[in-house]
Amino acid sequence: MNSKDYYQLLGVGPNASPKQIKDAYRQLAFKYHPDRNEGNPEAAEQMKWVNEAYAVLSNPSKKKDYDRFRQQFGASAYGQFRQNYSDQDIFSGSDINRIFEQMSRASGLRG
Repeated sequence: MNSKDYYQLLGVGPNASPKQIKDAYRQLAFKYHPDRNEGNPEAAEQMKWVNEAYAVLSNPSKKKDYDRFRQQFGASAYGQFRQNYSDQDIFSGSDINRIFEQMSRASGLRG
């Protein structure tokens, strides 16, 4: 687990703009969403990681902390970051649910 990298999970670089981060997340969320991958536990697991990466990189404060850990600890930055942030910390204030609502409306799943 220590080798996870939020930037690699989303396929963006450390200098990606908030829009680029959001666009990358939306693409991957469509790709790995459980409704599109019923019975595929690998897609569900990937979706979990994509959600976590977006929740961190879309929040300027959490992104700053993660970037600091990447500079200090390199490949083990994820493990160091997770020692300081719980799931609740990571996902608090995230707009993931709003994005899913927008995606559902855009694809015609919701009115």
